[in-house]
Order: sequence, then C-alpha cells, then structure tokens
Amino acid sequence: MEQSEQEMESTPPPEVYRKPVNLAAALAICSGGWLVPGLSHILLGKWIRGVIFAVCVIVMFALGLGMHGRLFDLVVEEPLQIFAFIANVGVGLPYIVAEKFGLGIGSMSITTYDYGTTYLWVAGLLNYLIILDAFDIAQGRKP
Repeated sequence: MEQSEQEMESTPPPEVYRKPVNLAAALAICSGGWLVPGLSHILLGKWIRGVIFAVCVIVMFALGLGMHGRLFDLVVEEPLQIFAFIANVGVGLPYIVAEKFGLGIGSMSITTYDYGTTYLWVAGLLNYLIILDAFDIAQGRKP
C-alpha cells in the first residue's frame, strides 16, 4: 500500500542522530559543561539549547544568591551537608566564583533564605541533568 502525497508531507522527517564521539572526548565535553553551564551543548553544536540551559542555570543561581540562600562547603563533621555541597558544586565555575567572593553566606533571619537555598541546590542539580543530556548526545543515543 502506498502513502498518498499528502500523508508523506505531513510526516516529520526522521531525527538525525550524531555519530558517537570517543569516551575521552565525551568526558572532556561533559567536564566543560560542568565548569561552564551549557558549554557542553555548545561544543556539540546545539547552540540554542546550550544558551538556554546556561541562562536557566546561571539565572537560577543568581536568584538564589539574591534571596540570601546559603552555599554549603564540604564539612566532614556534618555528614548530611555533603548532599547540599554536591548539589551546590554542580553549578561549577559560578559556585567557585561565589565562594571566592564570599557570597552565599545565607541569613536564616531573612524570609527568603529557604527559597534561595533551594534555588542554589536546584541550579546545581539541573546542571548535572544537562551534563547527562550532553553525554547522551555525544554518545549518539539522542539527537
């Protein structure tokens, strides 16, 4: 049975998967994406997606700092803070810069403290998901 011309025009073209890159290159691309949010997608040629991801993560991180959220350090004496540290460090370079300049001290007396801290966590966790997405694209599993 043949498809009519109208049906052929309405079906979307098949998605093109990229040729997989070797594992070392994929890990280097993902490391760059951790350091600078969105960079991994930009390196893979997904410019628009990379810029959108970068803006989302950086704006969310800046909003968290603006709401006087707290950035957590690696404190061995407080084992549960390790999870907050892992979430915070997911942002990469913005976290390092904020720590260097003494931002993210957080003040529990400010009403938006909890919201700001949550924004800071979610920005880092979102960047981890973005890196996993870039890894799948680099391995040819996703268009």
